[in-house]
Amino acid sequence: MIKKMLKCSWLIIIASLAITAFFGWQLRKISIENTVRMYMPQSSESYQRMLKAEEDYGSMMVLGISMETSGETILTPEYIKIVQDVTDQIGNVDYVESIDSIANMDFIVGEDGSLKASSILGEDYTGSPEDMAAIKQRLVDWQEMYNRVIITDDGKTTQLMITLQPKDENGDMLNSKKQMKALHDIQKICETALEGSDLEVRYFGDPVLSDNGYTFMVSDLLVLIPFVALVVLLSLYFSFHTWSGTLLPLITVLMATVWSVGIMCMLNVTFTIIGSVIPVCLVACGSAYGIHVLTHYYIGLDKIEGEITKESHAGAIEYGLKDVWIAVVLAGVTTVAGFISNITSPIMPLKTFSVFAAAGVVFSLLLSMTFIPAMLYVTPISKVGKHWRNKNRISAKLKMKLEKQLKRQGGKTSAEATTNTLYMIYHFFSGTKPRLIVSTAVLLLVAVIGFKMLIVDTALVNYFPPDSKFREDISYVDEHLAGSNTLYLIVSGEEKDAEEVAAESAGESVADSVASDFDFGTSDTGAADSVASDFDFGSSTDDFGFGEAASGTDDFGFGDASGADSSESAEAPKQYYMLTNPEILNAVDGMQEYLLARHEGIGKMVSFTTFIKRMNQVMNSPVDDAKLSSTITVQQGLEMLHKAYTSAGGKDANVQQIVLELERQLNFNGLDYYEVPYDVAKYPVSTRDELGDLVTQYLYLLSSEQIQRFANNMTMPTAIRTQVQLRTHSTDETAAIIADAQAYAAKHFPKGYKIEATGNGEMEYTMTKMVVDSQTASILLSLAMVFIIISLSFKSPWAGIIGAIPLGLTILLNFMVMGYAGIALDLCTSIIASVAIGVGIDYTIHFMETYRVQRALTDDLEEVTKNTFKTSGRGILTNAIAVGLGFCVLLFSRFIILRYIGALVAVVMFTSSTLAMTVIPGLLNAFDPKFMWSKEQKEAYAKKIAEEK
Repeated sequence: MIKKMLKCSWLIIIASLAITAFFGWQLRKISIENTVRMYMPQSSESYQRMLKAEEDYGSMMVLGISMETSGETILTPEYIKIVQDVTDQIGNVDYVESIDSIANMDFIVGEDGSLKASSILGEDYTGSPEDMAAIKQRLVDWQEMYNRVIITDDGKTTQLMITLQPKDENGDMLNSKKQMKALHDIQKICETALEGSDLEVRYFGDPVLSDNGYTFMVSDLLVLIPFVALVVLLSLYFSFHTWSGTLLPLITVLMATVWSVGIMCMLNVTFTIIGSVIPVCLVACGSAYGIHVLTHYYIGLDKIEGEITKESHAGAIEYGLKDVWIAVVLAGVTTVAGFISNITSPIMPLKTFSVFAAAGVVFSLLLSMTFIPAMLYVTPISKVGKHWRNKNRISAKLKMKLEKQLKRQGGKTSAEATTNTLYMIYHFFSGTKPRLIVSTAVLLLVAVIGFKMLIVDTALVNYFPPDSKFREDISYVDEHLAGSNTLYLIVSGEEKDAEEVAAESAGESVADSVASDFDFGTSDTGAADSVASDFDFGSSTDDFGFGEAASGTDDFGFGDASGADSSESAEAPKQYYMLTNPEILNAVDGMQEYLLARHEGIGKMVSFTTFIKRMNQVMNSPVDDAKLSSTITVQQGLEMLHKAYTSAGGKDANVQQIVLELERQLNFNGLDYYEVPYDVAKYPVSTRDELGDLVTQYLYLLSSEQIQRFANNMTMPTAIRTQVQLRTHSTDETAAIIADAQAYAAKHFPKGYKIEATGNGEMEYTMTKMVVDSQTASILLSLAMVFIIISLSFKSPWAGIIGAIPLGLTILLNFMVMGYAGIALDLCTSIIASVAIGVGIDYTIHFMETYRVQRALTDDLEEVTKNTFKTSGRGILTNAIAVGLGFCVLLFSRFIILRYIGALVAVVMFTSSTLAMTVIPGLLNAFDPKFMWSKEQKEAYAKKIAEEK
């Protein structure tokens, strides 16, 4: 078989190169994505909830821009002109859905007894001092909406919030490439508009993360792959001292990497930060197979006596393959078993890494068994002899140096010194049963303490170094503005059952005259008085078609009663609990206050109730109020001030709070009505249901695009949204906020309403649970595969258990190191366990196989252990160092998370090799299991037992 393969060497070489060229051509299609949406499984409830929210309220894909002045305030005509120009131009950029800035945000005012969405700048803005004073006043009048959203507390920075369309022109998810195009177009607009000004601009949001992720990844791929190739090249040269031994293993592993990544590109599989580890991983680990083949090939060359001929050279190649192919294949299979363990993960980037890293190992193994022998076979004999003689000359020089070194070391070679050191380490920790038990117990204790310190956090911003421009900009926004992370809380009404609908219908009354019961404080109330008469909330022609004779399709598509087939009975339209109910609106407003008080990580909360409160304030703002124009005595003034001081909190109150309470007492600008209409005694109504009708009237009176982002229907909402701006990216903090919101809802929400969370913050929190679940599953799967492989190799389940113990301890120690070092378990660091098992199992099998061979030669277990270390100890150590150094190139990555992986894999290589050479011999010597005995030893033992009987 091998001879036939060697005769086809040129065909193998040409085919291998052609395949490499083909897959290399596919690399031009590489697609790089690094967004929460990309990492989130699209079939998950969290992702589907996000899509539904975007259908109801608009896109949640946000790009933020902050502009900071070095002067005293950003509120000058010159700066506002810049913001106006930028706002107008950005509105025309491809994929921009909307933009909010100080130049165009709504300011709700009253006009002729109605409501109007005016502008912060005013209708006739000219930039005059009066206009600037009016802008400042409007910002103060509605601080819950504007403060830290479009301007900082110190007034030096303004913020523009740009919402991108979630889908492109083809209806597909807006990918990173198109997000980055929009970002670059916006950056050009800002650069042009800000030219000559002192404004410092900062960008944040999903597109900025994608852009920085793309830049970092390209930089890493261009630097790290050559770097790891150089490390492997040097290690190969110092190992073989021949060009074939140096270049061939590296070439095969590079070809395997091209094949694996090329297939990814051909199948349109997205390349992520996790995927960028694949090339480094394959180059670091995959070269081992070529090294094995070449090592045994050189042993075959050493066996040739006299001149090397073509036939003897072919014999050396054949000898090398015959002697090593089983070991190489087993090593490849075990590595694949480790890498493939993440195949069960629901997170696509982890699954992609699992599949294509395993595929790269298979390709590397295949090329080592075919391409390398083929290249060796076609090498001219004269070159083989020349290179071999050079190698021997170098070896002779090395031997002379070694002899001199031996004299200095007391006659021991470096190999013997290494073997003795490894044996002493084993003997110290595991040389006896008590030592094995004590050392293992101490190890477990320390590991468990570190494991308990482990945190799980999947925030993508943490992949970037804190000193990067991207992270510094985010830190600025989190410190001075509302925050760069977003969580949305969706409160929705549930469907009413038949009994509730029937009961409601029985007591339903027409609300045509409700408006006449309210005095909105204006001299001309004719417009307001007639509002309710324009709408019949109980009729058959409302927006939802709740009446019996409703025709057409309502705003939600709940049914078409008249359009049904005459042969079919018309189904009653669905009815839901409405979000105009003061009970739920008051509970939502209370939830906001509760969460703001409990969580410092919340920078701002804006919701549907923010608009309701402003509308209620405006419609109840007094005009020519006698109380405000009357003269009061000093006594009355002091009493009012004292009351305001007490209401504001007494000695703990600040001036702003006291003034606010005083304004509420006087209902200045309607501040006493900046609330959800809830107190029946405060309004000219007899029931709270009538207050719900009042809220509905407000919604009919106001025409505003911005409020539509907070309700799924402008006039009869069945769901509303609360936007929570977070100053933290901690998924633990996000989880606490969601848990508190759900607990508050369970306790305070009236019947028929529920709350759900969505947005980037919620998806990152959901991914933490997925990471934990997939990590647990992958570890259990990989350990199960290790158990099966070793059990089959040694034909004993006890062998599988012994082999799995050091690998399980290696994983535990990895988590321990992460816990002590404060490195979070996330999407990227979760691959370390599979790498540890994939590579570490080789050390376990290597040691156990050698031990079995030595055990067959003698019953002296200490002698067996020493000979095992002598045969395999140095090889295991050398391989662990080589793989560890290969991954250490990740320490030079621009991503801090990849630096962590580089350091952790190096630690894992040390611990897995050390445990393989301490725990395993300790267990084997302590219990002397029969699966390590030779056939003759088993027969002798059986004969001895029979004789004793």
